[in-house]
Amino acid sequence: MELYQLRYFLAVRDGGSTMAAAARLGVGQSSVSTAVRGLERELGARLFHRVGRGMVPTPAGHALVGPARRIVRECDQSIEVAADPGRRVSGRLEIAALSTAVSGPLAELIAQWLTDTTGAGVHVHDLAREEEVVEALTGGSIEIVCTRVPLAVAPAGALRVLPLGPGDLHVAFPPGAETPPDRVLDLADLTAVPMVLVPPGRRSDFERETARQPLEVAAVVEQREARTSLMLGGVGATIVGPALARTARAGGAHVRRLAPRFREEMGLVFDPDQLSSVARSFIDTAVEYVGRGGQQRLARG
Repeated sequence: MELYQLRYFLAVRDGGSTMAAAARLGVGQSSVSTAVRGLERELGARLFHRVGRGMVPTPAGHALVGPARRIVRECDQSIEVAADPGRRVSGRLEIAALSTAVSGPLAELIAQWLTDTTGAGVHVHDLAREEEVVEALTGGSIEIVCTRVPLAVAPAGALRVLPLGPGDLHVAFPPGAETPPDRVLDLADLTAVPMVLVPPGRRSDFERETARQPLEVAAVVEQREARTSLMLGGVGATIVGPALARTARAGGAHVRRLAPRFREEMGLVFDPDQLSSVARSFIDTAVEYVGRGGQQRLARG
């Protein structure tokens, strides 16, 4: 098996055809087809179904994607380090995150890591649903996921969770709304307030409490980051974490703490045995980051 065969295989998988792969790689289409056929012979398995002009991975092809990406990534990073021995890490970190997680500790962590690291970059992919954590990691494209913890779906045995620290939930009122009482509010204060909420699903403490004491719903939005925009636009109040609370205040919203305290925590999910040197350096920075906050705890999910 040759490294170029894995590159061609991944290009076909990502492009959906040998023609698209050839255009991306800058080689002839016949070269791509020959490389894929050779890889199939060596592995003794068919990697793609030919569907019209396209190519769809078979179960064997899907199983190869993750290992192939890790091999190619490690080889690329090793080549860069060999070319510049003084460089501590190099390459690009592939991380997926919930949209609401990016503005919290993750942004601070990425900024710190990029400041301390030479020759590395980061690509933050969107994690549309919390249930996709395991799928994102096993696919091979993503090395680390940032999401709410504890996880909505129990992780596979090899995965680890590094909590980044909890934060209190707040309620944010639109700038043009009647100024709420300047005190800690309880849910009884919100029963007549139009709210912008996301669909239930996690069965968090907040969801359990509002199931017993329902809120008045003005809008339900699938995009969690859209809550703040709709709130600032005057649709209704909404529930925000610490980072979005700062954003809401900057936009002129009235932000109040809640009682009882409802807490939300973000964490990093990863497979410690599959991390590239770039990803491992990021986790090392995260452990130091958490340790400085007095909350260093690396545990199974």
